[in-house]
Amino acid sequence: MSQNSSTPKPDLVAIGDLLGVVEEFIPGSGTYESNGKIYSSYVGYKRINRQRLEVSVDPIKKKEIITPQVGDTVICEVVITRKQSAMCHIFKIKSHFLFDTYTGMIHVSNMSQSYMNNVDDGFKPTDIVRAKVISKNFTEYELTTKYPELGVIYAECANCGTVLQREGNQLNCPLCGYPNPRKIAKDYGHVIERIDNLH
Repeated sequence: MSQNSSTPKPDLVAIGDLLGVVEEFIPGSGTYESNGKIYSSYVGYKRINRQRLEVSVDPIKKKEIITPQVGDTVICEVVITRKQSAMCHIFKIKSHFLFDTYTGMIHVSNMSQSYMNNVDDGFKPTDIVRAKVISKNFTEYELTTKYPELGVIYAECANCGTVLQREGNQLNCPLCGYPNPRKIAKDYGHVIERIDNLH
């Protein structure tokens, strides 16, 4: 089916772009008139109403800015581990990749339902973790991985960098056999996540 008769795409205009003159058009919404000329007030799409002889501009709406909220399930990358906490960069909320990353902290007491002495028993830098937001403190988010569906969903060997394989509730390196304890999510190894485009 030919689309040649379809409505042409409206022109994209910037703030201050000349849209016409008052002899031709009535200045509509998203415009202003100066010295008989009509200019755009917004970055948006130029619209012309031929019946009313009116020119207007529909502003481009920015995509809704998605930020982590308490209760959200997020995907994050572990960047620093300390004895009592792991700092993470949150890069995905549910199914939405984020334009900016947000800082999350997982305290050792929020890592697992079973006792863990220190963070290195559960996480290592570069691990990809599914976590839940439990609170916000200014620009930092407190996360938990206590529940079975939360925890590491992708990890590489701390010794040689090989992707770890799951055997029971443990992760093992198929190449060097280096010990790699982790607090894993119950679906580790079966997660369909795009994890190679973090930034």
